[in-house]
Amino acid sequence: LSSTSLVAANLTEATFQQAVAHDAAFDFADCDDADFSGADVRRSSFRNATLREAAFNGAIIHRTNFSRADLRGASLIGLYQAQSVVLDGANLQGTAISNSWLIRASLVGTNLRAAVVDDVNFRESLFRGVDFAGATFVDSRFDFADLSGEKLDGVVFEAGHLAWTDLSGASLQMATFTASVGLTQIDARGADFLAAVSEASLGEVSSRKLPTAFL
Repeated sequence: LSSTSLVAANLTEATFQQAVAHDAAFDFADCDDADFSGADVRRSSFRNATLREAAFNGAIIHRTNFSRADLRGASLIGLYQAQSVVLDGANLQGTAISNSWLIRASLVGTNLRAAVVDDVNFRESLFRGVDFAGATFVDSRFDFADLSGEKLDGVVFEAGHLAWTDLSGASLQMATFTASVGLTQIDARGADFLAAVSEASLGEVSSRKLPTAFL
């Protein structure tokens, strides 16, 4: 299936387990309830595809493009070969993502509202205009990630690591950081931590405006 065009195809409930479909085009396809578990879809495109309740468990998604895809309710577990994935404009509202390495991912205009993210590595990833409302991040890493200017109000960071993370100009009002969150050398210049609660160790922080809630 590599380099195959499946643009606008009806693939509802189709099974692609262990399939080799890299460099394929699934743009605008209806892939609701489809199973891509263990499939190799690296460099493939799912732009504007509907992938509600689809399964990508253990799939290879290096450089795969999910721009504006509807991934609500999708199963995204064990994605350890997932570098440079594009999730710009994708809808992940309420989706559970776990045990994955989304390193150098692009999340521009992504909907993560009420998402539950557990043990995901976002190292060096770019976040721009993301909807984080009600999102929870458990044991996840944002080392060297760019969250500058993002609205993270009320987001819960439970365990995990935000070392060398760019939080400059971000809004973290009423955000929660548990005691085991690492915040070593974050750049929080101009960030708004109004009413944020932290039991975390700040380490070395590049910020001139740390609120009393953190001291």
